[in-house]
Amino acid sequence: MDIASALLERQKKSWPLLATNYRALEDVKIKTVRIQEETVRVQYNPARILSSNAKVEPHEVRQRPCFLCLTSLPAAQEKIAIHPLYWLLCNPYPIFQAHFTLPYRYHRAQRILPYFADFLRLSKNLSGYTLFYNGPRCGASLPDHLHFQAVMSGEMPLEAEVERKLKKGLPIVKRLGTATLYWFSDSLRSGFVLLSSNSADALRLFESLYHALPLQPLEGDEEPKMNLFANYKDRQWRIIIVPRRAHRPRQYWAMDETHFLTSPGAADIGGLFVVPRQEDFAKVTPALLQDIYGQVCWGRELMNVRI
Repeated sequence: MDIASALLERQKKSWPLLATNYRALEDVKIKTVRIQEETVRVQYNPARILSSNAKVEPHEVRQRPCFLCLTSLPAAQEKIAIHPLYWLLCNPYPIFQAHFTLPYRYHRAQRILPYFADFLRLSKNLSGYTLFYNGPRCGASLPDHLHFQAVMSGEMPLEAEVERKLKKGLPIVKRLGTATLYWFSDSLRSGFVLLSSNSADALRLFESLYHALPLQPLEGDEEPKMNLFANYKDRQWRIIIVPRRAHRPRQYWAMDETHFLTSPGAADIGGLFVVPRQEDFAKVTPALLQDIYGQVCWGRELMNVRI
């Protein structure tokens, strides 16, 4: 049994809140929606309402304690030093059958470029898992504390869909040493796939892409909006980068019958679309999902990015 699985089994026995929420996860409602060649698994999960409705404006963040800082962790939450600067924790509000959080040991803002090398190293340390990153306005309910999340590889439909696209052949955007950057587009979102057997090459190529992506300073962003997914297999990193157009769709703010409570993060972009309200679960249609993805993700405009 790997270190993460062993931790989860121990915590199911020692932490009642986590055990209760994992039992509840076994009974969540799921419906599968096909949109052209893409699959979205819609999960009705009431326990995620706090995350979906998280207050992430700077003045709101300052008014609440950080629940990923060491002094705020629940007494029952066991931590493992997975890296000199990161803990491995079980997520007590899971949306996957094995769901982990990897917070930075110190209180630092959610940013990816200064910590991308850590992201790669952690994904290599957790073989068989996919790490993902929510940008500060891309699903992160705690934008003031750097953290990643980890789930078993293959849990999100996007991973298999990108793998099929790679086998069929994707256009190459740029090569740098052992690293190759590809571009992909589908009926829901567009993005990039970075393959590399060398972490330094991967970092250099990612940095080139990072600086080429659209930045929306009117929203106060300090980095381009994006969600990332990474795993290490067969001595190679596979990193999926999905740049984001917006944090939330207009339905989130609607005051009429079109209101829909969603703050899409990496899991949602990856094809596990979580809704915390029964009435929203009933509303879901292929057209609604395609509209939401179209608002929060870029489309074929990413072809114009020059790296």
